[in-house]
Amino acid sequence: MDQSYFDQEASSDEALILRIKQGDKEAYAVFYERHRTAMYLSAYHLLRDDEDARDAVQELFVTVWQHADRIDSKGNIKGYLYTVLRNRILTAMSRSKYLDGYINSLLAFEQQSVSTTEETVLARELAQLLEKKVSQLPPKMREVYELSWNDNLSNREIAERLSISEGTVKQHKHQAMRMLRAKLQRLVSILLF
Repeated sequence: MDQSYFDQEASSDEALILRIKQGDKEAYAVFYERHRTAMYLSAYHLLRDDEDARDAVQELFVTVWQHADRIDSKGNIKGYLYTVLRNRILTAMSRSKYLDGYINSLLAFEQQSVSTTEETVLARELAQLLEKKVSQLPPKMREVYELSWNDNLSNREIAERLSISEGTVKQHKHQAMRMLRAKLQRLVSILLF
């Protein structure tokens, strides 16, 4: 038989997944190169942001590596990748909107000139709770979050001010929102619903 047949057979998605399950980094690299562009285009279609799409694809392939044992190597692997990517993006979007909605409603509420005493007390308590949770963030993450949220600085401006990369700024912001979201999730649901 032709050697190219064996090479092609050994690098089918099914064979690559089986090799990845055994910790084969070379198979993982081939699999990644084969699917990353299609996954990026799918992520970009949903997110409309280059950096966010790249992050989503990176997270997808980290999941493939870490949880290869969950992938049915004989199943529809492309379908699996699209499903995992879409679900991760939609979950992240809903969580982000959830926290953003809470923060925006809190700020809008604080800016209203007329409110009852109860509402004022509640708003102060919520603002203090948010402030407390922000103060519990790691120092650099807190600084990035405050420069972004309080001073409305762009990622580039924050990166220049703190002498770090824009990628690091984005990572700190993402982690801060994730941590705050986790800490405030119950409170947010009470406020919004």
